[in-house]
Amino acid sequence: MKKYFLLFIILTQISTYAQKHEVYNPLLKPNTYRNIDNPNYWKNKLPYKDYWQQDVHYKIDAYIDEETDIINAEQTLVYWNNSPDTLKYVYFHLYQNAFQPDSYLDELQKQNKKSPHWSRKYENQKLGTSIKEIKVNGINVTTELDNTILKVNLPTSLMPDSNIVFDIKFDTHFDQGEVRRRMTVFDAWGNKHYNGVHWYPRICVYDAKFGWTKDQHLGKEFYGNFGCFDVELNFASNFIVEATGFLLNRDSVLSKDLRKKLDIKNFKDKKWNSPPSTIIPYQKGKRKIWKYHAENVHDFAFTADPTYRIGEVKWEDKVCYSLVQEPHASKWQNAAEYGAKCLEVFSTDFGRYVYHKVIVADARSGMEYPMITLDDGGDPGYRDLLAHEIGHMWFFGQVGNNETYRALLDEGFTQFLTAWALVKIDGEDMILDKSSTKWRERFQKPLKAVDSEIYYSYINDATKFKDPVISTHSDCFNGALGHGGGYRHVYYKTAAMLYNLQYVLGDDLFLRAMKNYFNTWKIAHPYNEDFRNSVIRFTKVDLNWFLINGYKQINELIIPLNLKKIR
Repeated sequence: MKKYFLLFIILTQISTYAQKHEVYNPLLKPNTYRNIDNPNYWKNKLPYKDYWQQDVHYKIDAYIDEETDIINAEQTLVYWNNSPDTLKYVYFHLYQNAFQPDSYLDELQKQNKKSPHWSRKYENQKLGTSIKEIKVNGINVTTELDNTILKVNLPTSLMPDSNIVFDIKFDTHFDQGEVRRRMTVFDAWGNKHYNGVHWYPRICVYDAKFGWTKDQHLGKEFYGNFGCFDVELNFASNFIVEATGFLLNRDSVLSKDLRKKLDIKNFKDKKWNSPPSTIIPYQKGKRKIWKYHAENVHDFAFTADPTYRIGEVKWEDKVCYSLVQEPHASKWQNAAEYGAKCLEVFSTDFGRYVYHKVIVADARSGMEYPMITLDDGGDPGYRDLLAHEIGHMWFFGQVGNNETYRALLDEGFTQFLTAWALVKIDGEDMILDKSSTKWRERFQKPLKAVDSEIYYSYINDATKFKDPVISTHSDCFNGALGHGGGYRHVYYKTAAMLYNLQYVLGDDLFLRAMKNYFNTWKIAHPYNEDFRNSVIRFTKVDLNWFLINGYKQINELIIPLNLKKIR
């Protein structure tokens, strides 16, 4: 009897030990983001003592109406207050409200001597994201709307170390006016193509530096809370869909037989821009629900198109999926392979990718979202775009800085990664499209990737005394639109600064310092000073003279080192 009792005790201890040391599995129900075994959760790897950030869990059921181009959705958000502060109200971003008359973006356009044409369909009616109902812990609440920011007054204060539940019913309208918007619908050879981005009410970030970060959306950058997403996308059955996260019901929405028919290799010889075939006929009323689960992410995006064809290449336990519109398949044959190579380069040199996949999609865009990039073009011209958007999975996706306040930590770092990947994968020289004439082919000189992606653009402006302070709010570059007013140098100037930091530290120490910064701040929210402190503490080198000047005026540091490279 004693033997059996002893055996029972041993087995119980083994079972308890196994439970405590279970390998993190993001697919365990209901979600494991806040678990002690999640190696990426901020509480399990504090960047510094007393650091905190808020947690979110979104559950969204969305019906995408292909006849009206409206998303009808219901959203439940669990929001954890990990701050030391008591919150009496919260704020949400309603990004699509920027694209309408009398918005702050409309006024900015007019200040720049533009007369934006808003689409008559929805934009002109001021229909972006419409909140139909919002409850907090089951109680109706009052709200205050200021264009793209919605203030929600809480029925009771949200105390530290507690959570609250929001239930929201909303509609978001797809449209395509004159002003560039990333959430868009367009015609794809008689089919509709949807890029579903910035489409749901997204709670603003409350952080230790600013409290509520509630900047109006003026068409540029974003900032979001890390957490978990469970999203169901209800589409007409002929759409091929991809999105952030694990596709939970792959076998039912994308059977093996259908996947074979959609394989990109089947269309390698298709003439560019020739009409697509019909693999799944449209049947009104016939639907598919695509179910996704994502953890350690701060946003959720999707893309959908009946003409999408699929490529797939693995690197270790990661996979890169390519989605290409069938008429473009001939120049997208290597997209998944190139994406997988980018995953390998960035994981090896800057820190291992924490997600299971990345998507490169032929979506007439150039934007990044967790696990998914919306791209354009064809090989070889799209290589720098693919490298750039996949690079954003590191700086924006995993290292989630406040882009709106300071864009250099993601855009500049990613521009550096773009050149880095091109050199590692293709060599020092850019691989260019074949010249249109024999004369150009004969006399065209090789173009260095680093020069093309960084130095030429920066030095061209700096030598003309157009050398902006890059440590500037992304909306405050002389009140300009897009990349104007010097904003483009958060890309080029920052990337040049990083190459010169490599010069100062040496290759090995630089890469180890960058990897340390990534591992310290992945799935967390750094600011400029956090990067500076991380590098100085790790290298034990006084770099204040370099980094502080680098964020401000660094032309005197960069030009002497780099002019020789382009003579």
